[in-house]
Amino acid sequence: MTVPATSVGDREESAMSEARTASAPSPAAGGTGHPQPGRRRALRILVVVLAVGQPVSSLVFDWLSPTTLQSGAEFSPIVPPGAWFAVWGVIIVLSIAWALAQVRPSTIIAATGIRDRLAGPMAVVYACFALWLAAASLGQENPAGLAVFLVIIAAHVIAWMRVVTARDEIASWNPLERGLLYGMLGTYSGWTSMAFFVQIATVTQGSGAAVDTGWGITWQALVLAAATGAAVGFVAVSRGSIVYAVTVAYALVGVGLSTAEAGLTALWITCIAGVSIVWASVVAVRVLDARHPAPAARSTSTRGRAL
Repeated sequence: MTVPATSVGDREESAMSEARTASAPSPAAGGTGHPQPGRRRALRILVVVLAVGQPVSSLVFDWLSPTTLQSGAEFSPIVPPGAWFAVWGVIIVLSIAWALAQVRPSTIIAATGIRDRLAGPMAVVYACFALWLAAASLGQENPAGLAVFLVIIAAHVIAWMRVVTARDEIASWNPLERGLLYGMLGTYSGWTSMAFFVQIATVTQGSGAAVDTGWGITWQALVLAAATGAAVGFVAVSRGSIVYAVTVAYALVGVGLSTAEAGLTALWITCIAGVSIVWASVVAVRVLDARHPAPAARSTSTRGRAL
């Protein structure tokens, strides 16, 4: 008996379909191109652990460190007054609040979102908090802390780049979570990017460099100029973050107060110039974006870019 050709064709097509189904990766196995939800959830939980670890490591430092952190003009003209460092309390609270917000089960979906893409760099930042304290226990003039700050700054640059490319997604969040993200990232990156240059000054001073001579004023002015340049770079990367600019201005005002107390007029004038340049760059970036919005950002609401 002859088998009809159509029957043979049907069986061949059915067999090929089954083979394709068997070889296709299943969503449960992570075959959609996105990391498994379990892995992404674990990374977000790690972010929470490291964020909470920041105040814990600070307490450990206070208990066990053989040295104490110094501040103000009596220590170094470019180190802000002690009260200025209360900003760390704000940074840590925002860090923990953001970490808890991004670990909510309702935010862990099949597709990889900006919360997942931020988990890696922010985990590095939070872990480096403890590493910097460990370096500081060897003395603020120890250059080991500079290496830690470089890692923190690099992680913040990556985070900001990812945030800017995900403006549409972030604009769809509720205002509280959106504010937590921009507030945490702006204050953390603003303060640490300036703290890096403050430590450059303390390391240089610790190596024996004068601070109140003509050369001393010159090299400190160069450090402040470099800090201003780095801040302008961050403003460009963040596309004019207001929170970042406010935090940088806060840091430079603190430096200006210390330099004024030390009687170094040229340096506090440099700080004022730095604040002006940073805010001018914010205005320039925002005006430029308003006139020539990037294709991916044209549909982004104003409220999503406000911070």
